[in-house]
This record gives sequence, structure tokens and C-alpha cells, in this order.
Amino acid sequence: MTVHERFRKFETNQWYRGTQKLNSQLCMLVKTGNVLHMRGQTGHDFEGDFHGLGDPAAQTEQAMANVKILLADGGATLQDICKVKVWVTDRAHLEPVMRVLGKHLKGIHVATSEVVVTGLARAYMDMEIDVYAVVDD
Repeated sequence: MTVHERFRKFETNQWYRGTQKLNSQLCMLVKTGNVLHMRGQTGHDFEGDFHGLGDPAAQTEQAMANVKILLADGGATLQDICKVKVWVTDRAHLEPVMRVLGKHLKGIHVATSEVVVTGLARAYMDMEIDVYAVVDD
């Protein structure tokens, strides 16, 4: 039987502060066995405040700060990351975002995918990263 642990649960109506009425209950991280599935991380901190408006590198720094905390919640570290999927709203954002990721993941050879999209959930967001990790037994 698979057991799912859910970390940092939240209500979307509180997270989006009345701007969207999704009435959903989500979480930042789900641990299934030894696999971690993380909600896409952006320039938002865990209180919902946004950091790095107009600066994709600063948004990535906040996203990586979140990633480190969430990995720790699930009993993991950056070394446990297997794949990172990067979403940017402009090709010009790839270099600053990947530079910040490279700084944080130096020496950890993760698989990556980079995707350029016309928009993310909030118009002011320039980037988002999805992180997948596996914790050693």
C-alpha cells in the first residue's frame, strides 16, 4: 500500500488573497514512498509575498530558497533532485534562470527541461520550476 504524505497544505482562496476563487485545497509537496513531487516554485515565498518583480534571476533565487525548505520537509537535500523542469515566459529569461539554478545545483548533475510559454498563472511571474527528487532508502 502506498502512503502519501502531504506537506504545507493550503487553501487557494487564502493563497490567492481573493483574486481567484478556486476553492481548492493543495499542498506544496507530496511524498510517495521515497519520491518527492513538488508544486511549481516561483518568486512567491510561503506567505504568498512575491520577490523579484521583473527580475527572473531574483525570482529563481526565491524559488530555490523554497525548494531547499520543501526538500528538507520531505527528508531530502538538493543532492536528491533528479529532474528540474524550467518554465519561462521569454527566451531571454532562460540564461538568468539557468545561471541561478547552476549556482545552486553545482556538482549535482540533474536532468532538465526548459519550456518557453506565453504565460504563467500570474501575469507578473517570469519563471517557474518543477522539481522531482528521490530520497535514498
